[in-house]
Amino acid sequence: MTWIPKLGVNLSKMGDGDVFYKGDGVGDQLMKPKFTIGVVAGIEGEYHMSSLLGLSAGVLYSMQGTAYDDVDMQKDYSVALHCVNVPVLLNFHIVGGLALKAGIQAGYAFYKKESFKENLGGWKEFSTSGSGYGNFDLSVPVGISYDFDKIRVDLRYNYGLLDLAKRDYMDPIHSRVFQLSVGYCLGK
Repeated sequence: MTWIPKLGVNLSKMGDGDVFYKGDGVGDQLMKPKFTIGVVAGIEGEYHMSSLLGLSAGVLYSMQGTAYDDVDMQKDYSVALHCVNVPVLLNFHIVGGLALKAGIQAGYAFYKKESFKENLGGWKEFSTSGSGYGNFDLSVPVGISYDFDKIRVDLRYNYGLLDLAKRDYMDPIHSRVFQLSVGYCLGK
């Protein structure tokens, strides 16, 4: 059994499509999602079933979200999600310290916030609870890691499976997260 406390960065966005914004009463405007940067920290444990195969599970704090393009009446729109993620992965140790991994990850957003500026005869700042986005997500993480003795560098891509949009005028929104972390292997 190996324990790996880890720390890293996320590059995340929510959405494959566009969000429709009804701002001027004349027509819909499209807001395209953009990537934002966040942090990831937590611990994972890996049970080595053989020299080639391991099963890992962990608990990670992950700051995820997205930003959107500016439109005529609204700008600086962003969504921040503070999540607890629980990844369960099969690790295929190919050669040396190189491993490929794939699995499933459950995530829960315990804090959500939307913020934006709206032109109401002048730009005003607004902030909401993020109620337009779901709390629970299920994703498929795939990745690669390399162990430099006791230091593990891990690169993953999490593909969200559930629609996080909770407003009628939104296209389906799925999380997309690139994650790069560095951990220290204990018990190896």
